[in-house]
Amino acid sequence: MRDKARADLLARIRKCLALAKSSNENEAAAAIAKARELMDAHGLTDEDVSLSEIGEASAKGNCANRAPMWEQTLSETVCHALGCTVILGYDNERIFIGPGAGPDVSAYAFSVLYRKLKAARAEYTRTKLKRCGIARKRQRADVFSEAWALAVYRQVKALMPQVARDARTDLYIAHRFGQSLTSVPARPAATKGRDTSNDYWAGHQRGREVELHNAVGGGKTGGGMLTHG
Repeated sequence: MRDKARADLLARIRKCLALAKSSNENEAAAAIAKARELMDAHGLTDEDVSLSEIGEASAKGNCANRAPMWEQTLSETVCHALGCTVILGYDNERIFIGPGAGPDVSAYAFSVLYRKLKAARAEYTRTKLKRCGIARKRQRADVFSEAWALAVYRQVKALMPQVARDARTDLYIAHRFGQSLTSVPARPAATKGRDTSNDYWAGHQRGREVELHNAVGGGKTGGGMLTHG
């Protein structure tokens, strides 16, 4: 069965199961019977139906083989706020996985914030770090960026305040990607040299000032990032 046909069938079964909660006993019984008939006819299990409520959506990130830690921090901030899990696809594509609208909203939030963070980093480097050497400039910009990525949690959470992580997400990932997942460490900010606390607090303040609006309608973590492929 093709993916589209399977998805449509699973959606039909979920609709039947929703009708099974009807207070009308006859209607509920008929809905349960229809759901079971469809499942048996197409070899679908209760687990198949349950996991069909978990989806995924993608967003592009840095195309380098080893993304900077601030990019990973941003994707994990988004996931923590929206109840999703993120893995790496090809060319550092972020794949957000979770229930309901979570993946779509996560991909949207990451894409918008990634562009905003890159712009904020460039401006900070240009205006505050122009007298620094290359290595020191990158170090301080990384610290600024990581703080910024942590500070936007509140704005991301506001997109879906009631969402929580669904334990079925891990099972979905295991079924969907299996043994193709491997750990890919991000490139951390350098820690040697003079104090960078001012850069951290500057990034934190700039991140708290970011505006993020929900443009997505309904629909569909730790040191190392996961990747598949």
